Amino acid sequence: MLAVAESVAGVCIVRDARDLIPFLCGHYLRIGFGHVAFIDDGSSDGTFEFLSRLARRTQRVSVKRVVEDQFNQRAHVTERANALIAAGYAIIVPFDADEFWNIQAHWLEELLATQSNIAFYGKWVNFIQDRKRLLARPFDLFGMTFRAPALADAHRATVTGFLRPFVSYVEKKVAFKTNSSVELSIGQHVLLSGPDKFCDKIFEIFHLPIRSRSEIEKRGLNYEPRRAKSRANPGENWQSAFHGEIVLAGKVDAEWAANSADRNGRLDVYGTLQELTRDERLRHLLILAAVHLLTHNRTWAL
Repeated sequence: MLAVAESVAGVCIVRDARDLIPFLCGHYLRIGFGHVAFIDDGSSDGTFEFLSRLARRTQRVSVKRVVEDQFNQRAHVTERANALIAAGYAIIVPFDADEFWNIQAHWLEELLATQSNIAFYGKWVNFIQDRKRLLARPFDLFGMTFRAPALADAHRATVTGFLRPFVSYVEKKVAFKTNSSVELSIGQHVLLSGPDKFCDKIFEIFHLPIRSRSEIEKRGLNYEPRRAKSRANPGENWQSAFHGEIVLAGKVDAEWAANSADRNGRLDVYGTLQELTRDERLRHLLILAAVHLLTHNRTWAL
């Protein structure tokens, strides 16, 4: 078992992530996070029950449930991050339910040992699901063995204009070491207040953007109505708005083809084939996460 980095904690908001949550927990516990704090945003698929069960088995996991008719991710993640800082955790790594930081907690402790108030970034590496996976099932994640090219011209305008696939769009996410309170942006892309000095090293985040065809429908029909209520400008959470339009326009199959791998490892980007790169690292990470959770915590989502 890897040593636990008592100064490192993670915070994540989740909703209906039953296929992902055991792997998330296994991964962040395996790489040595001292604590992983989850905010459950009204799950109805067993996610909250699984996290509650795991929290009873280990003090390194906690979960708080919120039930609202709007999407208040920024406020909840900021509040929980500040609670972790107040509890003595110096290094805080926010992550979404489909993000696996490719790090070890002790790397962060060693890298930042002489720093007291500093932020650092992780950058998406987007992994692609097999096109046959129409519904979200946990062990189908092992089939995500290709990654998409990160295209500089893949952005909101080109993705929503059906010129580039969403899976070639790349974001950076922020994490930090501090003993003072912070304020995070929506999506944890930047710090609105907190450390203004940044580490030169940028870490990889293995990102699973669209894990099945049904994920497109879930984003459009489930997530978007709640996010629309709190959207301050069209750029906020534009992905769910886009997927909502896709669903209502009956274009889910075309969108799925543009963001999933055929048997030859290619995307069908609205009629243009795009080659993907074979990459087994996510599969290896998920296997290690599953083994860790089953071996050390003897639990799994049923």
